[in-house]
Amino acid sequence: MAVNAIVVNVIYQAKPGMRERFVEEVTRHGILSETRAEAGCLRYEYFAALDDPDRLFLLEHWADQAAVERHRGTKHMAQLQELKRIYVAECVIQRFDPPAPVC
Repeated sequence: MAVNAIVVNVIYQAKPGMRERFVEEVTRHGILSETRAEAGCLRYEYFAALDDPDRLFLLEHWADQAAVERHRGTKHMAQLQELKRIYVAECVIQRFDPPAPVC
């Protein structure tokens, strides 16, 4: 990971029994592969929670703010929003920016 990467953590709480279907649809629509191919995308990975069959964690690393903004405007992100309406009950997004330089 680049030292100055922007990190985004997304925690999805899927509707009961819908986590696997959500992941299947994200993959089927090419959202995962298209996002990973974007300029400035350093990491984009889903992880299934071990303690909750309906929770999913997404770890994103972006090279800079411009990459984040381009990502938000893509067609596949619009598709993801539609899938979230169908399969996801709650979504929490946490963003972490690189620390300020120390003098």
